[in-house]
This record gives sequence, C-alpha cells and structure tokens, in this order.
Amino acid sequence: MKNKFTNEFLANTDDARTGKLSDIQQQLDELQKNGMTAMDIRTVLFNKMLDVYQVPSDHFLRDSETPERIDDPTIVVKLKQLGFTKKRRYQLH
Repeated sequence: MKNKFTNEFLANTDDARTGKLSDIQQQLDELQKNGMTAMDIRTVLFNKMLDVYQVPSDHFLRDSETPERIDDPTIVVKLKQLGFTKKRRYQLH
C-alpha cells in the first residue's frame, strides 16, 4: 500500500508540472520566433540566477560573459565565496 501511494503521488505531481512546463516551452518558442536566440535566452536565465542570489545590478558578474553552462555548480560556489546567498522564497519585509 505504501508504494502504491508514492507512485500515485508522483504521477499527480508530474501531471501538475506538465502544464506549467508546456506553457513555458510555448513562451520560449514564441520568443525564438520573434528573433531571440538561444544565447540570448541563456543570458537572461543567467541574470535571473544572479537575481536569485541577490547580486546587485552593477556587480562585475553581470558585465562578464555568460558562462557556457549556466548549470555549472562552480558558479554557485563562486557566488557563495563572494558572499551572495539565495533569496528566501517567501521573504518578509
């Protein structure tokens, strides 16, 4: 019974995410149709990651070349070494 519950829960979770991912894929397709390249999208995603780590807009990392792989774990290590931390998901003001 325990395994049955886990499998059903995973299937429901996957179904819930499918719609969101499909919407994002459609939006990305539309951006590319309008002339945005994959390199441009990668740069935007890299800057969003810097936003998550609260890197100021005038920091040298924002002016540097976008890394080849933005999922490279050494980027996060470097951000932490520079004193940046991930923004809390539900930050209170």
